[in-house]
Order: sequence, then structure tokens, then C-alpha cells
Amino acid sequence: MQLAPRAAVIAVLVAAAVLAVAGPARAQVLQLDTSHSVFYESPTKTHMFVYSPTADITASPWTWIDIHAGWEADVVSGASVATKAGSVYGQSHTPDVVTTASVHDFRNVGRGEIEIKGNTGTSLLAGYSYGTENDYRSNSLHVSARTDAFQHNTQFQLAYARNFDEVCDRVQDTTNLNQPTTWQPLENSQGCFTSTAGRTTHDISVDTYEASWAQSWTPVMETQLTYSAQLVDGFQSDPYRGVIIGEGIKAQEHVPNDRAREAVTGRLAYYLRSLKGALRLMVRGYHDTWAIDSGAVELEAEKSLGENVRIMARGRLYRQGGAVFWSDDYTGGAPPLGPRGAYWTGDRELSPFWSFLGGLRIVWTIIPEHKRLLGFIQSFKLAGSGSVEDFSYDQFTLAGIPISNAWEYLATVSLNLGF
Repeated sequence: MQLAPRAAVIAVLVAAAVLAVAGPARAQVLQLDTSHSVFYESPTKTHMFVYSPTADITASPWTWIDIHAGWEADVVSGASVATKAGSVYGQSHTPDVVTTASVHDFRNVGRGEIEIKGNTGTSLLAGYSYGTENDYRSNSLHVSARTDAFQHNTQFQLAYARNFDEVCDRVQDTTNLNQPTTWQPLENSQGCFTSTAGRTTHDISVDTYEASWAQSWTPVMETQLTYSAQLVDGFQSDPYRGVIIGEGIKAQEHVPNDRAREAVTGRLAYYLRSLKGALRLMVRGYHDTWAIDSGAVELEAEKSLGENVRIMARGRLYRQGGAVFWSDDYTGGAPPLGPRGAYWTGDRELSPFWSFLGGLRIVWTIIPEHKRLLGFIQSFKLAGSGSVEDFSYDQFTLAGIPISNAWEYLATVSLNLGF
């Protein structure tokens, strides 16, 4: 199996060609980045393990251009909820009405970017990425523009991205195409994106907009304000997930095809020179047309240990409400239970919940002043981080059984080399 998709291959070839044209007389700068992350969770009745490697290369044959190429992957293994039932239904049925299914997937994404830089802090960037999964295909184009102002103390940036995605699904009974209550979940990904009978695809288009303003107020204080918006049009249900919506009636998850999201994020960084450290605060508010409102507050503290080592600790509190069509049980019960119009979901991330995250990160950096490491390395940075996040669900149950042990663990090690 070829792991590097076409976008990464093309970008690497372009970078190599530019470097060849540049010749030995020009300054040549090359940067290599790689990271490896491990994610694990094991809440009630389910578990998930994900290994995510990445590799990136940046070539700067001239001071005014950077060429980026990258690859990333997710190796997924675990079990997820295949049939979701709620608390009322669980009172009259055995717990095995909730079923799970094994999950095995291999996601690949290749990407390439070109950035043109001006002498005054202005830059233009354009890029493309292509992603594959067993049941998903993604093509993404993105562009951004950045400029500095007021003696480089102010920075403005605009960005736009467009996704052309496809998701696999089963072919539903043609006599019931207008009756979602009769649609059945996708059994597995076999035959996806082929001419196999019983398989079809749905289009998903995503437009993402972002504008940001960064400001350096004093030598020790900086702020950033970012507004982002996203328009999603297409099939957004989990094709594998079934939801009990009536006595003995299981239907494929069914959510609206249209969704508009927006978020405002504010950041503040204050540098503590006497302590060789910094404090950073992030506040974020979110709203979408599915009536989900959320807020997050994150605080990070950084401390330098000598000339080459930095350590950071952070904590984040997150709270969100549920979607307007969210219900733990669509078969009945007093509000907030019961049917929610034409839609139903078994996604706990669309339910109201709290979460708290704590994490640590340590970075070791070496930049030689007079000679290169091993004769050819200009800079070296090794970083390791880990975080633990705890989730508390207000309403979500599996046939009346609350979700317990809802902890997520993430560990990452990364290496950056400059040549």
C-alpha cells in the first residue's frame, strides 16, 4: 500500500525541483517535522485506540518563498455504539438492546502548500490536501493572506477553505427513500467507493472562513482575536449508527443536512521576564444552527529551565448544550426525553456535557551559535506532551446506563530539525 497520497508526492517533487534550480550559490533552508500521537478512551461499552503519525517538510530556497509538503495518518482500532437506546426504552428491555461494532480504519492525508512572503510581513498562502478512509474521501483547497502594520505590532489575517467530501452509505430501499424512519445503518465499509451493489455515496461541501487580529501592546503583552465561521451542506449522520425511535424500530441516525457554525476566540499572552516564563489565557464562545452553544476557558503557564528547556502546564474547562433535536430517548418520556421532530441522533457529542482537560508539555531546543550539529543540522527541537480529559454527560445514557470512565488520554512526541 502506498502511504503518501498524491498531494504530498507532488509537493515534494516541486520542492526538489525548486531546490535544484536554486543551485548551491543560493541560501537553502530545509526543515523536517515529525510527530507521533497515541489516543485512548474506554467509556461504558466502548473503547478506541488511535495512533497518528505525521511527517512534514518545508523548503525555503529563497527568502520570499516556502514550499510545504506533509502526510498524516490515523490508525484506528476499537468498538463504537452501533445501536443507541435511551433510558425509557431501557426500563422495559434488557441492556443488550444497545449493541457495539468493531471499528478498524486507516486514514491517510497528503497535503502541499506554497507561501509567498513579502519584505514587510505580508504573505500569501495556497494549499491542497487529499484524504482517504475506508468510507470517506476528502479534497480540500485553502488560501490565506497575512499582513503586518504599525511597525509589525499589528497583524491581520484572512483565510478560506473549501472541502469537497464524499461519505459512503448503504443503498436504502427505493420504496422508502422519503421515509427516514425505515432507513437502516451501513453494515460495514466493504464495497465503498466501488461499483458494488448496495453501496452509494453522499456529497458533503464545507466552506470555512476565518479572520484574525493579533496585537502586541507592550513588550510583554500580546492579544489575538479570531472569528471563524463554517457552512456545511450534505450528509452529516453517522451511516453506521442506528437509533431506537419506537418499539422495536431501529433507524439509521438522521440529522439535518445543513449546518452553520461560528466561533469567537480571544487569547492573551503575558510574559514574566523576571521568572523567565509566560501566562496564556484563551476564551472561546461557539454557536451553530443546530442550537448548540458552548464555551471554553483555557489557562497555560510556561517556564524556561535554563537556556534550552521549556515546560508548560495547561488546564481547560469546556461546557456545551445539546442540539435542538437531541434526546436521550426518542421513544417517549417527559422532556427533555421524547421525539424531537424529524431528526434523531445517538451521538453523545451532540448532547449537553462538561469536560475538563489537564496537560503537560516539555520542549528541548538546541540552536548552535557557531557551528552545526553533526556538521549539517542548524536547529534541533524535541517535544513531548500528554493530556487527560474527563467528560461528564448530563443526559446521555445507553439504555439507561450512564456513561462512566469517560476519560480521554493523549500522548505526543515530536521532532523538528532545521538544515
